[in-house]
Amino acid sequence: MVFSMKITILKLLILITVVFATITDAKIVDRIVAIVNDEVITSSELEEALRHFPNLSSESLAKVKKEILEQLINERLAAQEIKRLGIRVTKEEVDGAIDRVLKQNKMSLEDLKTKLRDQGISYEEYRQFLKRQIEKSRLVEMEVESKITILEETLKKYYTSHLDQYKGYIEFHLRHILLPIPKTLAEEVAIEQKQMEIKELLRQGFSFSEIARHYSQAQTAEEGGDLGWIKESELSPEIRSVVQSLPIGGISDFIKTKAGYQMIQIVEKREVAGRSFEEVRDQIYNKLYQKKIETYYKKWLQGLRKKAFIKVLY
Repeated sequence: MVFSMKITILKLLILITVVFATITDAKIVDRIVAIVNDEVITSSELEEALRHFPNLSSESLAKVKKEILEQLINERLAAQEIKRLGIRVTKEEVDGAIDRVLKQNKMSLEDLKTKLRDQGISYEEYRQFLKRQIEKSRLVEMEVESKITILEETLKKYYTSHLDQYKGYIEFHLRHILLPIPKTLAEEVAIEQKQMEIKELLRQGFSFSEIARHYSQAQTAEEGGDLGWIKESELSPEIRSVVQSLPIGGISDFIKTKAGYQMIQIVEKREVAGRSFEEVRDQIYNKLYQKKIETYYKKWLQGLRKKAFIKVLY
């Protein structure tokens, strides 16, 4: 199996903080918290992982400690199997993985190093993490992939039972201006005044996006109220009914919604064609394949744990 780098930078960084452990001071004699065959997991490794879960209650801390220790045990077992099977990853392969990360996230090497530094992770530590991930993918390939079979009829059945995901749909590119729901009479008067000001500015020819930047209290205000493309089916009923009747460039009156009073502008509208089974077959295959990989890997790990000597001393 070719190592996939379709994991976002953010997910990679989160994963590193959970499973990556380092010993920061060689002079410190660590307490052993678990024995995995002929190797140990120390308290410093566990504490290093826990450092990324601050302000936990005592009950939550105990639960998280147990989960992380189990993860460290699984990682150690996998590492032992990688060593036993003689799996090797070259510097060039890690370089290639780095290049794919940069291309898929559209960033430079310096951008990556900055993001890592912000997470308290060195570039070399990140390279070591990627090396272990590639090693693990090779291990999965050797121990798990050969057991996986996905029949064509299984793919077609999935497509048929998930037609809603693949049928055509209409979507709108929208902008909005959001004003809060007033809680007092004074606030109600102030909101009504703002609504009148906004309508007058639109009548005078000011652009919707410019008004949104000045008046909207949504997080989209700085982008001129831009909501991007939204499927018709994903719009709330009250907004959908209004949007359906507006022309391109049209602007609604203020609509009362759960979020607040919203004024909507339709920037663009388009119809997205449905996709046939042939068009999405590989996508479905990859999705089902990944689910089977995860299932078989868990079973494989359980078998490995049964054969291993594991003693938790924490």
